[in-house]
Amino acid sequence: MKLEFKRDKEFQEFKFELKKRVSRSERPKIEVGNLIKSAVMLLIMNKDNKAHVLLTKRSMNVETHKGHMSFPGGAFDNVDRSLLETALRETDEEVGIKPADIEIIGELGDFLTVSGFHVTAFVGAINYPVKYKVNIDEIAECIEVPLSLFVNREYDRIEKMNYLGTDLDVYYYYYKKFEIWGLTARILTEFAENMLLD
Repeated sequence: MKLEFKRDKEFQEFKFELKKRVSRSERPKIEVGNLIKSAVMLLIMNKDNKAHVLLTKRSMNVETHKGHMSFPGGAFDNVDRSLLETALRETDEEVGIKPADIEIIGELGDFLTVSGFHVTAFVGAINYPVKYKVNIDEIAECIEVPLSLFVNREYDRIEKMNYLGTDLDVYYYYYKKFEIWGLTARILTEFAENMLLD
């Protein structure tokens, strides 16, 4: 898919095509087991006529993944009616983007982390520029990263690891001063490969 847009209409067409691709995807659901249910939002915007994704750098005050690059999101709460609601609520709480300002593209599916989380990833689109209202207890910075980094697989290295008997590739990307790795890099790499390549 084209990741650069000469007119806003082209970004609208990009979102329409992406919705079709996400709706056709057949990533299997994973049973939760004893893992912590959580949800994240992969948010896309048209910045400087190019598709970008919003990532956050977690603060050093959070319980897990201190200082890591991540998507807005968090653990399922009993007040949430669905995992999508979890992702939307956490996005609002962390970076101040209201659910009404997010155009839902679709659900990417489930992912497991070695730290004990069962993560459901959703894709949405937001308007640029974004006015963030950052919760500094949880988030140190908001970073807008070109999606082309992941489409072109411009990673620095890959490390191998085995989790629950499955061999996984651990990608390490660098953008400016930020290191993007772990589940965030895996979701973005799979998203780029499965949804954005023609």
